[in-house]
Amino acid sequence: MTAKASQTAHDIPGVRAKVLSAAAAILAEHGVEELSLRLIAERAGIGLASIYHYFENKDDLLVSLALAGLEDLRRDILTSQRDPAFASPMRGGARAFFGFVEERPRLFSLMFSERLLARYEALREAERQVLLAYKSAVEADDRVPSQHQENAAYGLWALGRGMAAIIGSFPDGQVPPELLQKLFAGAAYLINHPE
Repeated sequence: MTAKASQTAHDIPGVRAKVLSAAAAILAEHGVEELSLRLIAERAGIGLASIYHYFENKDDLLVSLALAGLEDLRRDILTSQRDPAFASPMRGGARAFFGFVEERPRLFSLMFSERLLARYEALREAERQVLLAYKSAVEADDRVPSQHQENAAYGLWALGRGMAAIIGSFPDGQVPPELLQKLFAGAAYLINHPE
């Protein structure tokens, strides 16, 4: 990520936030293919040149959206694994992951974009932080023997990443509902299945 994307000290009040909010709304409504800087500027009510003050290019803006999404997911996983409404921390963490997929499929697809992940170390590090949050949920689950916790965490994470790849392979992350239901049901079986 460039210095521009992370710079906030000289932010004209709210312009950067307006750009990200407009971009997130367009992404959610229309997908990444419709996400043009001109459309973002129109939605945010600012000039196109203002976007370039905060973001070097479209990728810079996409990475910022993906980083924010990964941080939201990390927080959701940590919160849900402590929620007594779930039978175990691992189930809570998984519910947060799959809930994010259901509620924000286009952002989820962007967060796990192979193209962006391959190019931006900051994005790979943010994904690693989400993995560590989920790993802590697996480690707190007494159904997984301690000697298998790390391997189980990585295996379940790979399952989630595989789901991200499937979702990302459909235009704008619009997976047929019956396929999405089968993916979720299969993952839930593996996560909820007793020893």
